[in-house]
Formats: sequence, C-alpha cells, structure tokens
Amino acid sequence: MSGKDTGKLSMEFKLAATGDILMIGPLLMSAKQSNENNFAFESIFHNVAPLFKEADLVIGNLETPLAGREAHYTQANPRTGFSMFNCPDELASALKESGFHVLTTANNHCMDRGTKGLARTLQVLDEHGLAHTGTYASDPGDENHLILDIKGIQVGIASYSKGTNKNPLPSDIRWMVNQIDPANHRKTADHIRRLASKVDVVVVCLHIGKECRHVPLTQSRRLVNLLLASGAHIILGHHPHVIQPAFITKDNRFAIYSLGNFISTRLYRNPATNCGVIAQLTVKKETDGKVTVESSFTPTWSTRLKTASGVKYRILQIHQTLLNPEPGQSPSDRKLMRKVWKQIKPLLALRRSSS
Repeated sequence: MSGKDTGKLSMEFKLAATGDILMIGPLLMSAKQSNENNFAFESIFHNVAPLFKEADLVIGNLETPLAGREAHYTQANPRTGFSMFNCPDELASALKESGFHVLTTANNHCMDRGTKGLARTLQVLDEHGLAHTGTYASDPGDENHLILDIKGIQVGIASYSKGTNKNPLPSDIRWMVNQIDPANHRKTADHIRRLASKVDVVVVCLHIGKECRHVPLTQSRRLVNLLLASGAHIILGHHPHVIQPAFITKDNRFAIYSLGNFISTRLYRNPATNCGVIAQLTVKKETDGKVTVESSFTPTWSTRLKTASGVKYRILQIHQTLLNPEPGQSPSDRKLMRKVWKQIKPLLALRRSSS
C-alpha cells in the first residue's frame, strides 16, 4: 500500500469505496456452518472482490460491532425500539480477504453493544490488519483521524456520524465517537482544515442524512459544501441505505451523498435498499501539489440465492449479472434488480458544482 515512485512527474492511486456493511440476522444465519458455532462470510463478497484487488485503497463503512459471541446477534433496544446489531468476528477476516484496507466505524450502530463492544470491535479489526477510524478505545486528542501513505501520497481519512441511536456516551468519554454537532458544523470543518495541513489528500466519510431518501437533506448539502471548502478532496456518504447523488466540483473534488447499502437484507420493504454502488476513484497529485479526482461507478445488488447448500446471500455486480445470470437468483429478483437500477442510475450522472 505504500512506497514512493519519484520517477513520475505526478503520482496517483486508485481508491474503491463502498456503502454500509449492515449484517442483519438472516445474513448471519445463512453464513453459519452446519453443526458448528462458526461462520463463513467470504462467499458474500466473492463477486465483487476482484474489483477491490484492482485498488490501492479500499474503504467501507462497518455498521455493526464485533462484540463477541451471542445467542442473538440482532436485538431490539427495549428503550428506543431501534435494532441493535452485533456480528461474529469471522466477518473481519472475510472483509480482509476480500480486499478491504480501511473500515470507518463512526455510525449510528457503533454503540449497539456499549463502550465495551465498541472497544472490542477495534481490537478485532487490529488483529486482522484492518485500519479504522471514527471510533476510539483511547482518547485520540487532535489525532481523531487516520493517515496512510498510499504509493507515496499522504492520505488523511476522517469519519463522522450524526449520532449513536440515542445510546449515550458519558460526557467524559465522548471522544470515543466522532459525532457531528448540527449546531456547530464549524468544529468538524476545523478538524478537516487541520487534517488538510498534514496530508496531500483528505477523504471524509459522513454517516448523515435520512433513511430511504434519494434526495439529500438541505443540512447535508450545507455540511458537504463546507467540508469541501475546508480542504476535503473526497466525501463519501453513508446511512440513507439508498443511493443519493454524486457530483464533482470545478476543481475536480468528488462527493457522493450516499453510496447505498453494500450488504444488507431488504429494509422497510424497499427494494432500493438492495442497491448500492462501489465508487472507483483515481486520485492524482500533480507536481505542484494540486489534487484531482476522476470517478466511475460499479452498481451492486444484495440478493438472496437458492443454492444446493441452502439459502445464501451475495453481492452482485449489476452490469455483469445482467449479461451473465447468477445461478440461484430468481427471475423475479433479476427483473427487480434491472428495474431498480434503471430508476437509480440518473443519480450517478455526475454534475458539476461550484463548491
């Protein structure tokens, strides 16, 4: 992932980014091995892993704690009614094997198993060689971000969430989660300016917005524009569980309000929650230090397959699957996949913004 090439007039790296990794109960049941308390998640990512092997940096949003073995991994919060997630540790090895390098952990489910679950999640990621940012087991101070050397380019990654599903953090340990204060977006902007002074490229991952809306909220637009103006080169949005628009600025910075779900079951009976996108970005640093971003997209579809070994879930590349049907995918699901993608595709027709 690192190493300078001083023979080039400019330097570049390839980044692949996904949306929410949302491990709901049926996904875990399908991955459980017969007669064992072990889980195998690798096949879920089989069809998209080749795309990750082409990238120098792969980022995803881990929207579940890895808090240890439980009888019931998906539970309801008796106080709020919100679903609370947990996932077996085998997910970490599957994500690593599939090609992920970095997982952002600031999201509304990061506190689903409390501070102990949050801290254990980071420990498991460390054990599997997966970098992470957004939540912390010890006070990061002003270093509440991640800095990596990618092919000689210093890349700073910051991750923020709008909240923790009303699972409160005591005031003396609020540093455990990077949270956005709607009343003070300037605090987040100050962090991005500080990070931009230390690195060549700034990537900001935002867990914001409203679920199942394809149109970003006005406050989301304002925050994204503020952070672009504060030094962010790339903004990757999560949380709405459906795809929202992407745009590129006049100086070739990139933002997408929501990448949709990477892996999930269908949510709220809305088939658009089965659809996500992998953003494939080429990030170039010129000799004068100027950074530009070129983008393309691979749309994906989380589906339930009937196989000889039972029900399995898999992430499909939509274009590839329309050309070559996936064994086990029902004709009705294939038809729905085509219909949903046709409706959503215009959101990714990149437009220019003055930001």
